[in-house]
Amino acid sequence: MDQREEQGEEQADNVSMPMTMLIQLQKKFEMLKKSNEEELSALRAENARMRRKLQDETVLNSSFETVQLRAQVNERIHHNESSQTKRRLLGDSEVFTGAPSRKHPFYGVIVDTPLPDNWKNLTIDKYDGSTDPDEHIAVYTTQISLYTWNDAVMCRVFPTTLKGASLSWFTRLPPLSIDCFDKLVEKFGA
Repeated sequence: MDQREEQGEEQADNVSMPMTMLIQLQKKFEMLKKSNEEELSALRAENARMRRKLQDETVLNSSFETVQLRAQVNERIHHNESSQTKRRLLGDSEVFTGAPSRKHPFYGVIVDTPLPDNWKNLTIDKYDGSTDPDEHIAVYTTQISLYTWNDAVMCRVFPTTLKGASLSWFTRLPPLSIDCFDKLVEKFGA
């Protein structure tokens, strides 16, 4: 019986050893599965964050492009006005709002354009004509672009950055001589 008992024990060892290995493999598999699930969950969360960021950037870019397109359309409209329309505007007293004696060269559409809701005064030094006008324009466009690229708003706010001789120059510009910001910059540089 000793031999049979030995064979039985040997068979039990042969069965229990693979069972032990199988249990260990199952435990390793469960650990790997849990680790992979955690890693997959982290990757999904990162993917969702990246997707939101990309969507936010897309919204910002499309908003910026929309503002740019509006500014371009606005500029084209102003540049394409016929001289007959300009003469009509000169004679139309209802084109301009505010005081009857205007001290600005702008078209009515510029004067009537409201400032953005989030508008705050620009924090730049007022230009008096003693420094480089191109530098003043660069500083001005950099600051105002934080709020808007609207051509009419850029025109309306520009005189508030002038003082002294420069402000006097601006007030002497003929009525209806400025229909867009590019024209204002051109005259300012000259």
